[in-house]
Formats: sequence, structure tokens, C-alpha cells
Amino acid sequence: MTSRRRDVALDALRLLAVLLMIASHTTRLIAWDERRAWSWFSLLIEPFTASLFLILVGASLVLSWRAAQAAQAGRAGRAGGRAAWFRKQALRASGLWAISFLFYALEEGVRWPDVATMSGILATIAYVSLLGMVLVASPRPALALSIAAALCMGAHLWFDKTGLRIFGLNAGNSPLLPLFPLACMGALGVLVLEAGRPARVGVAVAAAAIVAGLVAHNGFAAIFSTPLGRYETARVLEWMDHGRMQRKEIPYYNLRPILVPMIASMTVLIYTVFSLIRPVLERGQRFFLAMGRRSLDVYILHLAILAIFVEAGNGRRPLQKTWQGDAVVLGAITASWLWVLGRDAFAARKRRGYLNVTVPESNRPVELK
Repeated sequence: MTSRRRDVALDALRLLAVLLMIASHTTRLIAWDERRAWSWFSLLIEPFTASLFLILVGASLVLSWRAAQAAQAGRAGRAGGRAAWFRKQALRASGLWAISFLFYALEEGVRWPDVATMSGILATIAYVSLLGMVLVASPRPALALSIAAALCMGAHLWFDKTGLRIFGLNAGNSPLLPLFPLACMGALGVLVLEAGRPARVGVAVAAAAIVAGLVAHNGFAAIFSTPLGRYETARVLEWMDHGRMQRKEIPYYNLRPILVPMIASMTVLIYTVFSLIRPVLERGQRFFLAMGRRSLDVYILHLAILAIFVEAGNGRRPLQKTWQGDAVVLGAITASWLWVLGRDAFAARKRRGYLNVTVPESNRPVELK
């Protein structure tokens, strides 16, 4: 059985997401007046960056389930294949949640329920993976994903209209709304790709019309800014320290409904562009798309690198010069790139060593004539 080829356009989207993420995280360490245009742009479209990760989670769930089905073909018991795939996704989600828990605990301490429900994008990916895998592996995944996305977006619209903010659901650090429905849209996107060229062209045309209409009516920057595209929230933490009440306010921004069609349509258009240059991407995928294939490695490594500057610096913005910000973002990207290239090279050598193992004569199968 031949294995499914990687979609290099999706890997290119993953690469774009990690590069934007490194840029926005580094920018938060640069003094306000020392930020360049790339810093301001990365913060402006940061809602797109976080959402893109969740869209890719939905797409990856469908591709993973398809691979599991292909591996299960020819074996008895399809339910067993589903159960094994569920276990695999649950273990992966547990690992992501544990990493997110650790990062939050090191920065803010073990404060419940925030450490479990609002500890960052990795925790949200974990929860979305657990919810999404049930929908993706359902008998009618397109219908299940569409209903889930519609219900969640309806709730998001109602919360936005009434001004109700519930931390972990639609407020705080990477809440489920609207990230979960965006993940459902990412999964539906893969199903559209499987539907054939007319469906793909129709979705791309609709996405172009949505982006053009929104930008023409509101302006690109306004869509991603407060108050049209974002609203501000703040989480207040209180605790006793040596008999005295301590108080800390953690500010967040969250996404308003207009950003959902904008971000989903932008993703479709960027994927379309990457698909059009697929031959170029395929020729250079082993080197240029390595960071996209190892996005989790990049996430952990770049946070560790930036944490060094936070600990060594004075205050929350230790990069006081423009050149320092440039050097750190380029250094983090270079270090991440070298890491994933080294890991890929090691894995390739290990595979070659496994394939070159000589089977002893006594263990070789007897040829039947």
C-alpha cells in the first residue's frame, strides 16, 4: 500500500504560522518605541496567527483519520482502528496540555482553574483535538462538523451581542470561541479538497469575495483592531501572601465575530496561492518547509529561547534597542530551523540504518515455488 503524500501547501501554511508566531512573541519583548514595521504588522494580524494554528489542527485531524483508515484497510474490525486512533489523539492532546500547564505554572503559578483552562494555545489545541476527533471520525463528518461550527458561531454571535464574557469559553487566553469553530472549518476545508476541482474553485472564489468585501467596507487594519475585530478582557487573580491579599490583573484581547469569515477566507486564499506554486514547494520542501513539519518543536524551542532573554533582562521588555529585536527574531528562527533540520537528518539516518540491517540466513523466509 502506498502512503499518502504530504500536502506541501499545508506545510507551507504551518511554516507561515510559526514564523508569524515567533515574530509576535519576540515583539512583546521589544521596547515600544524600538519596534519596526514587521513587529507592528505581526501584532496586528496576531488573531490570524493563533486562528491559523487551530484551522490547521482541524485539517490535520482529517488527514490523520484518513491515514488511520488507510492503515486499517484490509484488517478486520474497523471499530478497533477508530479506538486506536482515539487513543493516539488523546495521548497527543495530553502531552500538549501538560506542556501548556508547565509553561503557565512557571510564569503565573498553579492557579486554578486558569492553569487548566486558560494556559495558552497548546491547551486549546488539546481540547479542540479531543472534541474534533469525535466529529471527524463520525459516520457523517461533514454534517457533524457543519452543525458544530454553526452552533458555536451562533453562541459566539450571541455572546458578542449581549456582551457576556466567560473566561475559557469566549474570554481569556485562547478561548474555545471562536477557535473551535475555526478548527471545524479547517476540517471541512480538507473535505472540500476531496470533493474535487469545482468545489475547490467555488470556495476560493467565495473567499476572495468575502475578503474583498470586508476590506473595502472596513479597511484591513480596522478589521483586526479594537473595537471592530477585538475586545479587551482582563483576568483578576487574588491570593494571600504572608497574611496580605495580593492582586494581579492579566489583560487579554479576544476575537469578535467579524474576524471569523475574514480569517477563514484569508486562509483559503493563502492555501490557494501555495497550491499554485506546489511544484516549487515540492522541490524545496525538505529544507524550506522543515519548520512547518515540526511546528510543535519550534513552539517549545522558541519559547525557551525567549525565556532566556526575559530572565536575563530587566522587566517585561528586555530588548531595548531596535537591532536587538531584529537579532533575537532572526536568531530564534535560525535556531529553530537548524534544530528541525538536524532532527530530520537524524531520523533519516536512523531509517536508513534500520532498512540496511542484514537479516540472518536462518531467519529469512523460505521462498515457495
